[in-house]
Amino acid sequence: MAKGIQLFVGVILISLFSLEIPTRAFRLYEKGDTEKAIEVLNKSLEKDSLNPAGNFLYSKIFIDSLFKSYSIDSAYHFVNKAISNFKHVKDSKDLDNLKELGIDSAALQKQKDNIDKLKFEVIKAKHTISDYNWFINKHADADQIPDAIQLRNHIAFEDAAAVHTWQSYLAFMTKYPKAEDYGKAKPLYEKLLFEEKTADGKVESLTSFLEEHPETPYHESVENNIYEIVTATNQIEDYTGFLKKYPNQKLTRKSIPRLYQLFKELYPDQDFFKYFKFQTAKDSIEKVNALEAGYWLPKIEDGKISFINSKAETTLKTGFDKVDSDCLCSPQLADFVLGEKGGKQQIVARNGTVIYEGDFDNASDVGFGYIQIESESGFMLVHKSGELIIDQPMSSIAVLNSHFIRTEQNGFYGLTTINKKPLLSHQFIDIDTIGNFIWLQKEEGIALAKTETLFPAANGDKVDLDFMYEEVELLDDGNFWVVKNGQEAILDAQLNTLIPFGSYKIYPKTYGWQLKSDKGIQLLHNKYLSLKDLHYEKVVESERWLGLKKDDKWTLLDQAGKFQPKYNYDSLGLWGENIVMLKKEEQTTALFYNGKQLDIKKGWEPKLLIPQSYVSTGAEVEFDFLMLTGPKKARKIYNSFGREILSITLEDAVALGPNLIRLQKTNAALTDSTGNYVLNFIYDGIGSNTNGYVSILDKGKVGVINIEKQIKIPPTYDKLIEPYSDTVMVATKGKLKGFISTKNRELSAFDYDEVKYFTDTVALARIENEWFLHNIRDESLHYEGILNYKMLEENSQEKKLLITTENGKGVYSNTRGEFIEATYDEIKVLGTADDPIYFAVKIVREANIYVVIYFDKNGNKLFTQTFKQDEYFKIACPKN
Repeated sequence: MAKGIQLFVGVILISLFSLEIPTRAFRLYEKGDTEKAIEVLNKSLEKDSLNPAGNFLYSKIFIDSLFKSYSIDSAYHFVNKAISNFKHVKDSKDLDNLKELGIDSAALQKQKDNIDKLKFEVIKAKHTISDYNWFINKHADADQIPDAIQLRNHIAFEDAAAVHTWQSYLAFMTKYPKAEDYGKAKPLYEKLLFEEKTADGKVESLTSFLEEHPETPYHESVENNIYEIVTATNQIEDYTGFLKKYPNQKLTRKSIPRLYQLFKELYPDQDFFKYFKFQTAKDSIEKVNALEAGYWLPKIEDGKISFINSKAETTLKTGFDKVDSDCLCSPQLADFVLGEKGGKQQIVARNGTVIYEGDFDNASDVGFGYIQIESESGFMLVHKSGELIIDQPMSSIAVLNSHFIRTEQNGFYGLTTINKKPLLSHQFIDIDTIGNFIWLQKEEGIALAKTETLFPAANGDKVDLDFMYEEVELLDDGNFWVVKNGQEAILDAQLNTLIPFGSYKIYPKTYGWQLKSDKGIQLLHNKYLSLKDLHYEKVVESERWLGLKKDDKWTLLDQAGKFQPKYNYDSLGLWGENIVMLKKEEQTTALFYNGKQLDIKKGWEPKLLIPQSYVSTGAEVEFDFLMLTGPKKARKIYNSFGREILSITLEDAVALGPNLIRLQKTNAALTDSTGNYVLNFIYDGIGSNTNGYVSILDKGKVGVINIEKQIKIPPTYDKLIEPYSDTVMVATKGKLKGFISTKNRELSAFDYDEVKYFTDTVALARIENEWFLHNIRDESLHYEGILNYKMLEENSQEKKLLITTENGKGVYSNTRGEFIEATYDEIKVLGTADDPIYFAVKIVREANIYVVIYFDKNGNKLFTQTFKQDEYFKIACPKN
């Protein structure tokens, strides 16, 4: 306060006399004599404290820019005092006197407003929260209060933004809930809070965040993230558990097709709708389900390709301009179809929904509701619901099981969940399934991981993989052969140790295991447990016998029977499954599987006769023969039981079957397995055994014998006699064939160049270039004039032939005859073997018109269409 100015402090006494008005002070101030005016003012204020005029003039002086003691705060003090004083002035004369000096309530308020404005400019220049707060508190009724609050709040927002944490924004919003920047602060607060609380991406963080902040604007995003983690396992209970906890309509719609396809793959014979009562998307799934049964075929309607079922009912109008040849030639069994529309390739579900549209070459069903899309760029994967799972082209994609997708990029493999959440990056040489494990291979080795051990990776958890194995092989019994640090071991299906790691080679055997090392051969035998600690120089084995060599001596063990071990043989040989040759010193002994032993005399050479029927079919040898050859071609033949069945002089003997032996001298003979003669030495030769039929030769003629069927036809024909049925044979006289019975009765003339089996009673027979359907019983012709034929269907109920005659092509059935007349230029078989549709074509060449008739499997006409050539080739299978 300026020197000489004295503020009156004390009790305000209301004057009983006229109001003190320092008029002279006003005149002095107006003349510019501020100092003199202040002296007068002080005296006036000392005289009367109720002095609105004096206080008003002081407020003006203190904001006079020329006043050396300029003070807005002092001016504010005096103007407030003047306003307060003025309220106590009631006398009209006093009011008039004040009016003459320009003092009334409006002037006082204007002065105050001016002072507020001046002070606010000072406060704005300082621009701090504390100064704005001071102004708001001190100048509470100033017009600038809203601006002061707004500027103060904005500074607080900027301070919060400078820190940029959810805590700083929360503090700002809590302290200034009505701030204009509240709307900016809140989304930043919510975003930063969401990001910090869910930064690790783990389901635990996401669920707790949602529980603590249920109103978060990121609620949908958090639920989506939880969903992708929880359902990454692609297990039914995980979907249902999530939807029970988070009844989200959008995710329910997403889950239903996933669940439907998964359920259908895991439980193909069960009714999805019996177990799942969803209302969302129910109609769509039910429609898909209803349309899945049966095959579809393409059909042109109004110039566009539609699809029909086996009853020729139109099931889908796609608007395709064309489809590929596979679709034209094969029944469409998948629950989607492929085609081109407007120059773009489309995958369309059976309910008409476009699953995918783009530039691709092929699409194939890879299971669990997924379609692999192939293009020049690589492979992508889409779910049948239309959800794109792998949206970037990969070198290869494989759905490993119901949980994982393997992707290849730049020659390395990575792993993704079946629902597109990345698990393992592309850093593996190979990834595959093996047994109940996932095979993961890097340069340092192979790791075997159980499926469930990889699931935590979907939650962002680290998965510890031990690349300990150098080689791994899944054995037929479900165990694993593994190599680690150059040593082999056998682990069971759960990777528990069955044979510990060791420096040996392990070989699985029917009786257990064989281990080979520098020490020799070690046996882990299920029957002979005591062998496990012994090492042998050599081992020979069959299903029945086991020969072990140790210290140059052989031991024989019976693996299937109850024979006691036989020891100390000099040599041992397994002859087939039934005989063992044992040698001790100079004595060779044949041991038969029933225990009988045969000492082989010196000078006699043993030979094993294995029946040709076993050799030709690859069947397991059950019965064989031992032949001993002595001096002057003396032969002794023993059966599998060690019983001598023949003792004879022969050139040679051959076992044709388990019950048939060919004996050769100058002529040939046949005996059974007991040594009884079936044929004596009367024929020049005896041929090989084919399915029990043995040819007999004599003087250039051929006959046949079949012991089991009691067939014996003497050699009177010119070529091998072939069985046609159980009671009919095909024989040859000269160059022509005819039918005879198994009793050698002629059933037809010998007129045919070729005979083919059709049925037991009707044969396909050819004379020159024409085929006939010949009835063997009465020699009638069921059909003639066939130039060519093709077997279309062959089962126990019916056989169908696609026949070609001079008049065209048709279809013939052994049960229904010619049910599609042979008048067509082309007949293509569409549909399935059990439910075919016949696509028959007549060409009007003069008009370049193709008449197409569709027949059902019974030859009933389904519908007829007429096409120009270009349209015809849009619908006709291009393959012959």
